[in-house]
Amino acid sequence: MLQNFKIIVAQQKKLDKEILTKFNRNYENTLNERKLALLVELSELANEIRSFKYWSVKPRSEDERILDEYADVLHFISGFAVQYQVTPIFSSKKPTPTSDNSVITKKIFKLFKIAIKINGKKKVLKFLKKYIELGYLLGYDVEKIKASYDKKHAVNIERQKTNY
Repeated sequence: MLQNFKIIVAQQKKLDKEILTKFNRNYENTLNERKLALLVELSELANEIRSFKYWSVKPRSEDERILDEYADVLHFISGFAVQYQVTPIFSSKKPTPTSDNSVITKKIFKLFKIAIKINGKKKVLKFLKKYIELGYLLGYDVEKIKASYDKKHAVNIERQKTNY
């Protein structure tokens, strides 16, 4: 995962530079907007996973839809990794996939709590660790996660070219 994440961060750095330059902004003066975007995307992911919807029998969304939302969150947290010059160290421990909604909901809730407090390397690393664990809990391996990021990254580049 470490090598894949280095590639993701490099791609994100290039895209962020283009966007920030285009709008005459920088990481510091967009901190709150990017935190809110991270929370919104995390909310959209939670909505597709549906683990918190105890009142509904409708199953979670298709993997493609969940991975698309997962990639959106990965884009924003990667921007924070660029900003704070984070080089993550991932443990080799990979949680076993689960369908236990309470486990997944607790993990997502923890991510919200961390995201709100992002202000440096330590919180970005903590978020990344928990976020990758969420991917594993959902049954996604490194290859699926990287492929979803690449697919969404291409969309985001095209959006910038067409003044999205």
